[in-house]
Amino acid sequence: MLGAVSTSLLNVRSMPTSSGAILGQLTEGMVVKGDGPFDNWLQLEYNNAFGFVSSHYLRPVNDLSRLVGTVNTHKLNVRQAPSSSGKQLATISRGASVKTLGILNHWLEIEFNGATAFVAARFVDLVYVSKGYYAKVSADILNVRSAPLLNANILGQLAMGGKIWVEATQQKWSQIRFNGNRAYVASRFLTPLQDLDDIQEDPIALSDHQDDVVIPVAQQGQMLSRLTPTTILTVTGSSEQRNVAATWNRWGALLTDLSKQKKLDVACALAVLCVESSGKGFEQNNSDRMIIRFENHKFWKFWGKHNPQQFRQHFRYSNDKVWQGHQWRKEPSGEWQRFHGHQTNEWQVFEFARLLDEDAAILSISMGAPQIMGFHFERIGFQSKVEMFDTFAASIQGQINGLFDFFSPKMLQYLQDLAFEDFAGMYNGQGQKKVYGEKIKQHYMAFKKIMPNIKNMHS
Repeated sequence: MLGAVSTSLLNVRSMPTSSGAILGQLTEGMVVKGDGPFDNWLQLEYNNAFGFVSSHYLRPVNDLSRLVGTVNTHKLNVRQAPSSSGKQLATISRGASVKTLGILNHWLEIEFNGATAFVAARFVDLVYVSKGYYAKVSADILNVRSAPLLNANILGQLAMGGKIWVEATQQKWSQIRFNGNRAYVASRFLTPLQDLDDIQEDPIALSDHQDDVVIPVAQQGQMLSRLTPTTILTVTGSSEQRNVAATWNRWGALLTDLSKQKKLDVACALAVLCVESSGKGFEQNNSDRMIIRFENHKFWKFWGKHNPQQFRQHFRYSNDKVWQGHQWRKEPSGEWQRFHGHQTNEWQVFEFARLLDEDAAILSISMGAPQIMGFHFERIGFQSKVEMFDTFAASIQGQINGLFDFFSPKMLQYLQDLAFEDFAGMYNGQGQKKVYGEKIKQHYMAFKKIMPNIKNMHS
């Protein structure tokens, strides 16, 4: 059984009886996994021994998107497979936040660098977020950090008086959403808002109240749109099913609203978003920066052809299939390196290109969840490439709005006709239309399978 503590403190006892010795206590929201319940007691591992907790004070964990994971060991190996012999991909440090996609016996399936990976479950403290509250920032400037630690990376800052939704608390830290991802602020600089006591719903069920809330600095003054749908899906099944479920749980309400405006089945828009970026707009393992892809062949078009010798010292790509063979090197005599697939590397190349020509560099990247190229800035309603970059870098709302603004009438018609290959030919290019068309189709079908009763938005 997997359960979350539903009381402020829950005793862990040596025996399955209220007279058993108290071994320790669990706090509200902590997730436990054990055998049972047997006669209303759950047996679990506790401090390298067996303990028992009353199942009366546990609630089921039926929505993995609400799980908050924090690494509790100095260094934790991230592996390609749920096994100690699985290939080691990286290590993450104590206090790091991990997004849990699934629980497989003694392993957690997590989101890592835009893909899935695995970590040993015993080294991650899980909390199930089910309550929250509005709070006001009481410091002049409040640092937003990537983990509940003083030395964690600073993702940004919130200004005095900003109102935010606190999803959960971990000791002296409050968990919030920042640029669409999980982040943390020191609780002592937040003041719960008593005048909003009439808003008691979980953020998943919020509706019109959200329009009255002041958005933090991270949102750059945009009005907050409802993102999360009222129907939350379990993240399970095939990779496509897990992908669409997780993306739906994050942004389903906004996708539904925008799909209605375009008379489009929301499953189509969801499938496109999943294929482009697994529904993610920001990479938590890269200081919460916007997801990008730097295209060498586009940088040639906008800068390299005017500076051919310097370009060839640092960038190269395949002559026949220009979207392949992308490599770069910082020093003209250095080793050539691949960089696609890792956001830290993508940004390293992008920042280097910006030093050569910032405008050309921005034109040469695809941005955010919809992966729209910078050179399309006018098409989606921006006056400059920098304005598009700043908007996409500020919030997931800006990115998803950009996706729908990018859809041409012909693209919309292809999606309405479920002609995914033809759509991909326009969105991804003729050279990749079969590959991307099939991926969009598979994600569309996956969503229809796990949520078959959702009403088509174009009917």
